[in-house]
Amino acid sequence: MGHSPTGMPCVVRGGGAAAATHDTSTSSNCTLPTKLEQVMKKERRPDKILEMAQQRIAERRATEAAAEQAALATERPWQYLFLGLLAALLFAFWLWPGYTLDWKLYATVHGLVAQKHNVSLGGNELPVCARNIGIYSSFVLSVGYLFARGRGRAARFPERGMLLVLGLFVLSMAFDGVNSLLEDTGRAHLYAPRNDLRTITGILFGIAMTSILVPIFNQALRADAATHQTILTRGDLGGLLLLNGLFVVIVHSGLGIFYWPVAFFSVGSLVGELFVVFTMVAAAAMGYMRRITALSQLARPACLGLGITVLFVAGLAALRFATSA
Repeated sequence: MGHSPTGMPCVVRGGGAAAATHDTSTSSNCTLPTKLEQVMKKERRPDKILEMAQQRIAERRATEAAAEQAALATERPWQYLFLGLLAALLFAFWLWPGYTLDWKLYATVHGLVAQKHNVSLGGNELPVCARNIGIYSSFVLSVGYLFARGRGRAARFPERGMLLVLGLFVLSMAFDGVNSLLEDTGRAHLYAPRNDLRTITGILFGIAMTSILVPIFNQALRADAATHQTILTRGDLGGLLLLNGLFVVIVHSGLGIFYWPVAFFSVGSLVGELFVVFTMVAAAAMGYMRRITALSQLARPACLGLGITVLFVAGLAALRFATSA
């Protein structure tokens, strides 16, 4: 009996010349691994084991993702419900008798903002004050711009240098706000406050806020968040400043033709940002963390977020009207 290089014994039966002849004829076979042994050795190679493990992990993840998507497919009835609720609210707002449309806009945000230092267009005062027009309108404009630029799934915060610039944006609004407060309270202040400065510094704050909120949203809720993609580059910042700068020109143009577009947009932006925040909280509480691949899959928490937003806005407005009566 001999042994092959693989350690498997080679047995030769019989004796004499026949055995010797047989041993000669089979010795070459005993020196080569069998096909089965070759496969087994290949299967035991570290790189092959790693490849098989990675394949099984990928298959398991694909199965889990398919199950998640199947579960999220049940969101469709909630999508219809959300659209129905939103349409009903808008119709009720538009058709509610006894009040003018501009008063309804004013009342909607009455509990949310101070409504001092308001801007006028064509002799009509806008329902949102100058600074808050900048903050919340900039949020919506900036989100729309970033989505159009393909950064809707970006999950990386801005780089350190950009964060420093955004920090200066926040400080500029804080500085102007404190100066304005000093003037309002009859104290010494550095310069005469102006509504255009309030809007500009509010816009700078809105850009900074957007650059933080969008990555937080994507990190928290998206299964397909682009973790390698930074939310804001220098080019994007330039585009945002240009877009929002144009909005400042419109708001402070004094032209009556812009009154209704700016009034609706500013009120919608303010209420809309509240809705986004409440929906994010509802989605996290309902187990949507890192599950969605499309915003439409948030229909169920969006229904809850919409309800909370309406109660919050209406409750604060009613409270302020009651206390100021």
